[in-house]
Amino acid sequence: MVTAQQSYKIAFYQTTVVIEAARGTSDERLAIDRNDGTVSCMSAPAASSAFAAAPQRTMTAHGIMGIISLLRGPYLVLITGREVAGSIGLSTVYRASEIRVVKAAVESRVLSGTDAFDEATYLRLLDNALAVNSFYFSYDMDLTSSLERQQQKRQGASGSLPLYKTANDEFFYNKYLAEPLIAVAASNPNASAFVLPVIHGFFECRQVMVRGTAFNYVLVTRRGRKRQGTRYFSRGADEEGNVSNFAETEQIVDFAAPNASSTNPDLAGTQMSYVQVRGSIPIDWAQVINMRYVPKLNVTVDESRERFNKHMMRLISDYNDVVAVNLVNKVKYEKPMGDAFFKLSQEFKSPHYHYTHFDFHKECSKMRWDRIGLLLDEIAQFTAKFGYFRIKHDPRALSQAGEPLQLQVGVVRSNCMDCLDRTNVFQSELARVVLVKQLRDIGVFTDTDVIANFTGMRSMLNNVWADNADAVSCAYSGTGALKTDFTRTGQRTKSGALQDGRNSVERYIRGNFFDGERQDTIDLLLGTFKVTPGIPSPFTDDQTIESKTLVGAVYVCLFMLAYAFLYPRGGHWFCLSNFVFTSSWVLVLVFVAFTVMKSHTAELLNWPKLSAYQYRPAVMRANSTLSLPLLDRLLSSPDAKASLRNDEIKKSWPTDKKLA
Repeated sequence: MVTAQQSYKIAFYQTTVVIEAARGTSDERLAIDRNDGTVSCMSAPAASSAFAAAPQRTMTAHGIMGIISLLRGPYLVLITGREVAGSIGLSTVYRASEIRVVKAAVESRVLSGTDAFDEATYLRLLDNALAVNSFYFSYDMDLTSSLERQQQKRQGASGSLPLYKTANDEFFYNKYLAEPLIAVAASNPNASAFVLPVIHGFFECRQVMVRGTAFNYVLVTRRGRKRQGTRYFSRGADEEGNVSNFAETEQIVDFAAPNASSTNPDLAGTQMSYVQVRGSIPIDWAQVINMRYVPKLNVTVDESRERFNKHMMRLISDYNDVVAVNLVNKVKYEKPMGDAFFKLSQEFKSPHYHYTHFDFHKECSKMRWDRIGLLLDEIAQFTAKFGYFRIKHDPRALSQAGEPLQLQVGVVRSNCMDCLDRTNVFQSELARVVLVKQLRDIGVFTDTDVIANFTGMRSMLNNVWADNADAVSCAYSGTGALKTDFTRTGQRTKSGALQDGRNSVERYIRGNFFDGERQDTIDLLLGTFKVTPGIPSPFTDDQTIESKTLVGAVYVCLFMLAYAFLYPRGGHWFCLSNFVFTSSWVLVLVFVAFTVMKSHTAELLNWPKLSAYQYRPAVMRANSTLSLPLLDRLLSSPDAKASLRNDEIKKSWPTDKKLA
């Protein structure tokens, strides 16, 4: 395998940016035109003759995520800080601790007015998207692929391939940014050392000691890039069968690591892995925010068959057999989702697909978390049939390809509504079942050993899986996962329930008032939205004067109530004058809140602006008259009153009011 370079020197000249691999060969130079962003590969002599003068400035980087073009021109996305996260075998895995967006465009290009505002907004969105601590990479290992997939690609390759050619397209998270570099590498193989596949998700490596046997326990989650987004703005499946919040989680038992040791020489060089996946229910559905705690649920079944079929066929192609475990409720709000999944599963005729529905909240209610064992027993036949991947490397040549001894021939696909909390609990329990089998099969565990017998190992697994749950949840919902007290301690606690309540409230606030912009950051980073000069600004203010006035009124009410609390009239809170004063402002606040909920809810919510979102309502901008339902009823004409009553009948929005 052709490895990526570990250090780069970047020189900025007047019209060109030259990137040099610090330990590269004579041909490893990239030249980026600062005017149009064109990338080319140059030999060292050509670069030396073309750029004899001293550069305007230089910098170093540990990796190049790619290049993105904004209004001003090209920008480099560089990994300027890294930390060792662990290893798989002899390959070191790093976490990107600092990622910078560096202007490569010519200095003379200056923006003004709306373009300058838009450029600053794009850069802020990119910085926010890259500020998360969940990007991982390796210079000499395809971290986008599971161990089994890596082995399959090595067997099918005719020679040594660069990392980007063996990378899994679904989990090559920076592929859009790396496209200009990949295009150059396609015609000049020397440029392939500049392409560094990066995953987004979670990676943890811990050493485990069991009766004198040491090995590394590795947990890696790779989040998909093809339908990525936030909790309420990215649901279900698209026309190609890509699903939201799709992620592959791989559990690795690694005896090929340098710090592994065993009294059994047969274990040296052994690696075992188990893969499971999660993803949104693969139909056309959405939860449309409306400022209520429970959003409006839209489910379209008849138009979802092709999406469902494409998704399942892709899973079967990638993993062979598939068992879909549906964890949503069978009653009330979530019932339509379970019914739709069941219906399409019944219609999907394939011997490689199996479906089961486990009502997690009902079965595990009243903190009966042990009942998850009922589901594990139900799918035990498939877990045994699918097995796990096992490979043996020559201890004297660990860097060489090993011999696969066992293959994983199927995958468990789990989901709940968000594919977060219930899914995390189930996946962690399934992983424990498989881990016990793996350790028994190689003789580390006896036939009666269980993880609970080893306190240190149990605590490590609990915390690693809880950290994984938080990482996936933060990326999708903006908060840590729920139910992690059970994952960390093995039991549900009151403090954990209180923390879940806090996270639930935060999810509500984020989902309604912040996630629209966070969706924009993801769309910009992954190329769902591409910046095009000359088009109207996507960041126009959608709030009407009316809604801004109402928001201002809310702040005034809150200020006056705070004033009445801190400086009560008459000297104390229960004085009649203070009671009248406070009650008056409470009534005003209630009136304003009623007006907002009735007529201006959509305008105050935070919607994505960069990419089309079909459920985003059209906001009325032409009519600037303040819509106050109670006053309208008192003062308007009979015809207007009749119109008002007709409008009130139509409770649901999106509204049919059009943009001016």
